[in-house]
Amino acid sequence: MAVMINGRPYELISVVAKQYGIGRFTLYRATQTGKIPYVRIGRQRLIDLEAFEKFFTSQYRRKTGEAIKRAWARRKRLQAKTEKKSEVNEDAA
Repeated sequence: MAVMINGRPYELISVVAKQYGIGRFTLYRATQTGKIPYVRIGRQRLIDLEAFEKFFTSQYRRKTGEAIKRAWARRKRLQAKTEKKSEVNEDAA
């Protein structure tokens, strides 16, 4: 359940990470770099949910999409390299 601070909703990092399927460390790093504002209450960090939504839609998804594209390109290169090696081995035999 979100906590309202100065009229803005805040939630625990662990709860948000679980709800969105993001690693907690990713959110901690985003708060440390200033991409997501947070409030510290005791040992807990509560992040601004509106700022998190903006971060999630603008940066996290884009970076994830780019990483997936790089992984697929790398996979295609490795597959082509493996096929090329197997063709060379077949020709030698």
